[in-house]
Amino acid sequence: MKLFLGSVLSMIALTTAVSAAPRGVPEPVVPMPFGVNIHFTQAPERELNLLADGGFRFVRMDFTWSEIEKQKGVYDFSRYDVLVRDMTARGVRILFILDYGNPLYDEGKAPYTDEGRAAFARFAEAGVKRYAGKGILWEIWNEPNIFFWQPKPNVEDYAKLAHLVIDTIRRVAPGEFIVAPASSGFPWDFMEALGQRGVLAKLDAVTVHPYRQQPPETAASDYRRLRLLLDRYSPRKHLPILSGEWGYSDIWMGMDMQKQARYLPRQWLSNLANDVFLSIWYDWKNDGEDPKEPEHHFGTVYHDLRPKPAYVAAKTLTSTLNGYRYLRRVALPNPNDYLLLFRKGEALALAAWTTDDPHPITLSLPRGTVQVVDNMGKTRSIAVSGAPFVVDLSQEPQYLLLPPHADLSLLGAWSPVRQVLTVRAGQTRNIPVNLQNPTARTLDVTLRARHGEQVLAQTRFRLSPGEQRTANVPVKIEERGSESLRVTLEWGTEQPNVLQTATVWLCVSNVLNVHMLPPVKRQAMVVIENPGEEALQATLRVQAGSLQGTAPLKLAKGQREATVSVQMPEPLPPDVRITAQIMDSKGVTLARSGETRWVLLDAVRAETTGWKAWLDGDAKVEGKAEVSIAEAPEPTPLGVRAAVRLDYRFAKGWRFACVNLPEPFVPIEGKPKAVGMWVYGDGSGNMLRCRITDSTVQTFQPDYGPITWKGWRFVTMRLDGGFPGFWGGANDGVVHYPIRWEAVVLVDSNQQSVDKDWSIYVTGIALQY
Repeated sequence: MKLFLGSVLSMIALTTAVSAAPRGVPEPVVPMPFGVNIHFTQAPERELNLLADGGFRFVRMDFTWSEIEKQKGVYDFSRYDVLVRDMTARGVRILFILDYGNPLYDEGKAPYTDEGRAAFARFAEAGVKRYAGKGILWEIWNEPNIFFWQPKPNVEDYAKLAHLVIDTIRRVAPGEFIVAPASSGFPWDFMEALGQRGVLAKLDAVTVHPYRQQPPETAASDYRRLRLLLDRYSPRKHLPILSGEWGYSDIWMGMDMQKQARYLPRQWLSNLANDVFLSIWYDWKNDGEDPKEPEHHFGTVYHDLRPKPAYVAAKTLTSTLNGYRYLRRVALPNPNDYLLLFRKGEALALAAWTTDDPHPITLSLPRGTVQVVDNMGKTRSIAVSGAPFVVDLSQEPQYLLLPPHADLSLLGAWSPVRQVLTVRAGQTRNIPVNLQNPTARTLDVTLRARHGEQVLAQTRFRLSPGEQRTANVPVKIEERGSESLRVTLEWGTEQPNVLQTATVWLCVSNVLNVHMLPPVKRQAMVVIENPGEEALQATLRVQAGSLQGTAPLKLAKGQREATVSVQMPEPLPPDVRITAQIMDSKGVTLARSGETRWVLLDAVRAETTGWKAWLDGDAKVEGKAEVSIAEAPEPTPLGVRAAVRLDYRFAKGWRFACVNLPEPFVPIEGKPKAVGMWVYGDGSGNMLRCRITDSTVQTFQPDYGPITWKGWRFVTMRLDGGFPGFWGGANDGVVHYPIRWEAVVLVDSNQQSVDKDWSIYVTGIALQY
């Protein structure tokens, strides 16, 4: 990215030196931001005390309409009175989920009539009035983007209910804290629809459930994308992001109890580093004792309350860092290494781990003794002799309690106000930093922002003894080709102590994503994504080997995507490496694609026989899967009508249709980054995936997403790792080459589009290197 140096010598008005969390959201002081989901309103003293002793300071629980209102207009809160009493006595806050249908209204379905919505709002009003002022977070429904909204998800109906409930609570208890939508995953279309309907801007915070089978740190990019979306729909009010439900079953493929115990504290800690100041783990205890049922293995304790390793890990974190305030993530050279700094009075502590293989890092610490606590609570003391202190990082979090020393006092003297900020390319954005001078002397300090080796901005300031203030570091960027930019803040000299750094992410609101599609003869095809919906007039330049072509690019305001064909001087070679860049009228590069090489598989274009189609999943569920070479309803983007046609049908249940290439095309050459193909969608909402196996016979299932469109669309699916699911063989989630196709197209039932005939067409299958 092209960035400009800014310099500010003046200082900003005084404020507190530590960031105050938004109203209703817990302060980033351990263990206040950490909690669990529960499934009870009354529990034995032993269970209540065990939960509190683990350091859980939030519980999330259904506030079930049908259990409270069993006679119209009559509300029985007696069971919830007990829960509120017991949790309040132990210093545990509650997130209540206002949820689910009531057979007294709308046939027990999610409210879809004015009468049903009004009844739900009256129920919410009665509950909020009863428990107002007790620090409860009120959440509107649970995962309305999936089957919990019956009979099927309906964003319009959910938005109408959310508006009514929010307005009702604001009227009767304006001080209460309202959150939503408690989404399953990050459903971008659903979130966009809520933003467009004005729901998001009326909330106090947004809750998501970032479930995945990958490590918890992988949620960071989703949080950044969500931050962009929220700031677009709520530009004047900062909406906090809360992780309202998220866990790992210890019998998922590739998981075990030890890995679950590693992931729990890493989830909580990495959430802090992403400005997510509430993390509710799913689940408090195992929901049953079936050894093969994944739903029975999310807990931190067994069904009989025996602690699992996850409970020990949670208690180790909450007890070791009890009372410590999170300050910042230290900016280490390896982005997969994590070092989080905490402060408690004058005491400092670090949480350290890596997502890579174990390796050492070195820190500069004064003489003294460091207490090191491992993930299971084992403590050892290590003397610091003055030489570089070596920390052996592993995927197990560990905690370092630093020795008290005057040389360390300035480490805790500053922290970024926010670690994830939205910026607009072409405009200056201030990065606010809270500062304090804990010494008895005047400090002359430089605060610097870097991206890699490039200095972006710096601020010089003088702090009197005991002074607290906020300094702004101004940064301006021009290039729009990356959705987020990792920036390092440094305090001090030209060669600062690595501990005197912080990681901040800048999310570009007017980003332009540029993707190369497989070329067609003399046509280089480029997709430009414009999620910020800004108007743009520029030039698109394509370089293919020694060949170069240009085309005008015009995006209208509100236009989110465009496919541009650039005429090249001569036909492009089959394996040519191609790049594209967008340049403004002054020749400044605004965005560019990576260098791409596409290898087109000729299986479709040659109308090769040997295509295979079959059904998989539950053999008891009826369905069909038939494949043929047929003429598509519209000409393909490749200029031919021939395409692979998949006709399929599912009854209700676990069933999916698979299609694979003729045998000569099944082995995959080399190490492709992705597969791309043109798909004529049917708008069914069924899930589009593919499936590959590696040399160890480990199976991976890359995921594109629901088929929500009709007509042609070019889709890509990664083949180089980071898959949501894998099993068999090495069972380690790592792709061991060579690889081969098990199904080049896989369509999975969404359980909504059942008992109906569907058809999609596929052509132009190509591998991206």
